Amino acid sequence: MPVVGKTRHIKSNRRLISVSAEKVSRILVAVKEIDPMAHIVEEALYEKGFIAPEDSKWYRDVKAAWHPGISLRIRRENAGLTQAQLANMTNIAAANISAIENGRRSMGLNVARKLAEVLKRPISEFIENEE
Repeated sequence: MPVVGKTRHIKSNRRLISVSAEKVSRILVAVKEIDPMAHIVEEALYEKGFIAPEDSKWYRDVKAAWHPGISLRIRRENAGLTQAQLANMTNIAAANISAIENGRRSMGLNVARKLAEVLKRPISEFIENEE
């Protein structure tokens, strides 16, 4: 079986370093001494025309559509588990796990505790934040 390798074509060895701290000048001098090729961009360049993510339409749309079931699906898939496997581990019906993940069913506190324990995640990831 032939193997194909890809090489990356990088135009320069510059690195972008973002620093925000008091006494930045000392840090930047040290960075330039360590890596003379480092490209330093002042934070002020990013502030012009910057829109905070939470003020964007995209963020508001995503946040409005988000529910704890999405977190459950992400955590379950990251753990490499199917809905059936998670159902067996938690004694929660696979149909209920599917309904929670798809936003058709809410997740109670006891269910959230079981899922958090099995998936080794904080329970706060499975409880809807009320604002």
